[in-house]
Amino acid sequence: MTASYQSKDKLFSALKWQVDMGIDCAMSDTAVGLYALEMPKMSVLSAALTSAHLPQVTPPKTGHAENLAPTCDSLVKGISEGTSLPSHFGDLSALTTLDELKSALRAFDGCALKKTASNLVFSDGNPAADIMIIGEAPGRDEDRMGLPFVGVAGQLLDRMLKSIGMDRQNVYITNILPWRPPGNRTPSAEEIRLLWPFLRRHIQLKAPKIIFALGGSSAKLLLNTQIGILKLSGQMQEIDFSDARDGSLPIPVLPSLHPA
Repeated sequence: MTASYQSKDKLFSALKWQVDMGIDCAMSDTAVGLYALEMPKMSVLSAALTSAHLPQVTPPKTGHAENLAPTCDSLVKGISEGTSLPSHFGDLSALTTLDELKSALRAFDGCALKKTASNLVFSDGNPAADIMIIGEAPGRDEDRMGLPFVGVAGQLLDRMLKSIGMDRQNVYITNILPWRPPGNRTPSAEEIRLLWPFLRRHIQLKAPKIIFALGGSSAKLLLNTQIGILKLSGQMQEIDFSDARDGSLPIPVLPSLHPA
């Protein structure tokens, strides 16, 4: 698909429209028109989305991240009726250290991603650091090594840290998912919903002074919103990840583009 813009203003207007529509990444170097896609597949997709009755979500600017669970529940219910959380996660509040949480994840068999992944990717960096970086999901290199951000994107992250006089000893790094989705696909709503209690407990136990949410999936999850990452990037919000009984203060969350 090609388009001809007669002026710079029209070009910027077209770009602004894409941003407003939530388009926050390029899928390829060459634009592909709608009609280049296989129409039978488009028909099946359209029918599936129509029958799903996806809810309209009004994203809050701030709030308690626990509110994300009902949102994900509604999405999953509309897409795959009958899918639900396992009846028993165990009492995650009883886990008092990061090592205990890691062991609990190793023992958890409620997510199919574990069966296709090579390794659990839990964390890297300094557990005592004030800064917590939360990415999206492990890739091929991360799955192979069992550490987050060790591939090309991770090497860029290391260079970014070095440019401000820091390294991995100054930060603590994890992802919203501890297992690699097959083929590096985008995490599904069901997978995020299943593993959200573990990530929430991870944040509680780490208790960082600030969280950097890298990538759209991470930012949308932590901020409980459907707004695209280009609009969210650089807009810090304070989110309460605590249980009602522990009285922890909200944590500033700063979303940013993923190094990839």
